[in-house]
Amino acid sequence: MSSLDFTYENIDKVIDRSTWVAPTIDPDKTMLLVLDMQKACAELGGAMYIPSVGGAPEGKDVVQPVVNVLEACRSRGIPVVWSLWGLRGDGKDAGFADQKWGLVGSLDTFPGSWGNGGDELVDELKPLPDEPVIRKHRFSSFYGTPLTEYMRRAGRDTLVVAGLSTGNCQISTAIDGNNQDFKIIVLADTTAAIPAAIPGDTDQPLGYGQHWEALRNIQANHGDVRTSVEFLAMLEQADKA
Repeated sequence: MSSLDFTYENIDKVIDRSTWVAPTIDPDKTMLLVLDMQKACAELGGAMYIPSVGGAPEGKDVVQPVVNVLEACRSRGIPVVWSLWGLRGDGKDAGFADQKWGLVGSLDTFPGSWGNGGDELVDELKPLPDEPVIRKHRFSSFYGTPLTEYMRRAGRDTLVVAGLSTGNCQISTAIDGNNQDFKIIVLADTTAAIPAAIPGDTDQPLGYGQHWEALRNIQANHGDVRTSVEFLAMLEQADKA
């Protein structure tokens, strides 16, 4: 049994997906963002590994759906951009993150700091030489990065987001992209989120928690929530058009 099963079987029971900003896909107008698929969160035993809570995907289980989407996009000439999240060990770019997380003065040992291994991509995913890799210090892949320029230069109006994490980087990227009038599609089986901020609460009802609340918010206000399976089917439909 996979932690993805609940998503595939129940997504329309827990998210109102009655309206779309991108009911179809035009590969010539689409870009893929592989979002922060780093070992720290997606590799079993990683320092910030994300477990499955409330029926949300587990970190390790989202890797293969991302691989599937990446291969499909590359085969169709859809441009790919990668992002990595991390902070400086001296905290100069942390904003209030070190305060919020109780890490003031200790970011140099934090696994999410550059150089501590947390920025390494999982082994199954490797950028090609012509695929830009963005190193960011905020959750949004648009904030302080050239992602907008990459999309405009390539003539793309649709961004497909595959990767981690739902409650932080997925939703903030979706908000910033939507605010620039890009069509945002996030893939629910390629992402996961930390449990709700109640200490020791791992007994959340199915369909609840940070992952699902973020997806519901995205679908209601900022873009479309699909699965990788649905997205691949959309690409195949576009091939026939």
